[in-house]
This record gives sequence, structure tokens and C-alpha cells, in this order.
Amino acid sequence: MTQTIKIGLWNVDHPQFNQRSEKKRTRFSHVVKYLDSQDFDLLVLTESNSALALPGYDARFSDESPYINKTRCNDSPNQYHQVSIFSKLSSHQIKIVESINGLLCKIKAHGHSFLLYGNVITIKDRWKKDSDKKYKDRLNEQLQQFKALLGNKFIIAGDFNLKKGWTQKKRAYNDVESFVSKNHLSWPTADVTSTVQHVIHSNEIKTTIDIDDSVQHDQPGRDMLSDHPFLTIKAAL
Repeated sequence: MTQTIKIGLWNVDHPQFNQRSEKKRTRFSHVVKYLDSQDFDLLVLTESNSALALPGYDARFSDESPYINKTRCNDSPNQYHQVSIFSKLSSHQIKIVESINGLLCKIKAHGHSFLLYGNVITIKDRWKKDSDKKYKDRLNEQLQQFKALLGNKFIIAGDFNLKKGWTQKKRAYNDVESFVSKNHLSWPTADVTSTVQHVIHSNEIKTTIDIDDSVQHDQPGRDMLSDHPFLTIKAAL
């Protein structure tokens, strides 16, 4: 029998636990409140912070990120991670080569198991001055990790920093599109232009995607919770 699970995907834009700034304290608490109000089996958060605590979830994190914006609060308990996965289901973290910009877990749900890979295709190497990596290098790293998932039932959910119609990322978009087509995968967010967050999965899984843009900053106000909308992924296993 087909079973459906709900996965939330959101770049939370590094919410900061900061006692000195009321604005940052408020945003941090509102991000936690919003996430806690959602009824999800799994959450994939990018630009995350291990200071986030969500009741009822087990949390997994990619390696601590070296791509730190020095204008943000880095005091304890803040610890920034490119990816986190919060799970109410049975989950097991699997070691991968690119463990800063990716996080891989094996998930068991309703008698089914699948791989969930959260990732960021980063543009943040400018914050790590000794890095010689460019966006295209990070894209290639992620495509290699995607390739390693082939042959399994899997879902990729992350911040790709690209979308259809962006002229400056046209080649990157085409590279992802070519990978998806060549390997007969599903890319339900391929034509979505309101976010750079994406979902790709193996064809045994069927998904529907909903987008909540009420949490996204409306420039120049920047008075909402993140510079990204929240994606709900309903996945039939």
C-alpha cells in the first residue's frame, strides 16, 4: 500500500540566538515557532544552526560550516551548518565525502526505506578566504554526490542557488537538467521560478510540492523570517 510522508524544505538563512539584539532574538524565536507549528515527518533545513531545538525531532547536521559571515552573531550556542535534517522517523546518518555542503540519511517509514540527501550548492566560499572553489566546482561536487545515489530510492532536497530563467546560472541549470534527463529522474521544481530551492528524486517516488512565500522577505523590508520561501514536499513511497 502506498504511504505518504511530509517533508519540509527551507533555507532558514542562519537564524541567530543572540541575547544582545531584540530583532535577532525575535526572528530566531519566530523561526522555531513556525517550524514547531508544522506537522512534518522530516525537515531539511539549509543555512541552519544547531542552536535550533525542535521538540519531537531527532536532529542530524552536516559538518560545521567554515563559510561564516562575520557580521552575524557567532557566540555559543550558535554553530552554523549548511544542512540539517530533523526527523520524527527512524533515521541513520550515512558518511559522505562532501560532508560540509551535504547530509545523507537513510530513512525508514511505514515499512519503506529511502535515502534523503540535503544539500547546498554553495556560493559562500567568499567567506572562507583560503578557498579557491567557485560555484561551478561546488556544482560538480554535488552532481557527483547525486550520481552516487543512483540505484537507490532517494530524495534530494536543497538550496541549489539556481533556477530556470537565470541567465547567470543558465549553464548550471542545463547541467542539472542534463543529469536528471540522462538518469530518468524526477525534478518537480524544474520550472519553479519563485525559489532556488529544489527537489529531485528517483522515479519510484511520486511527489507534490507546495510553496509558502508568506515567510519570505519582501525586499527592501526584510521583515519576514528568511530570504527563501518554505516548500512542502508530499512524497508517496
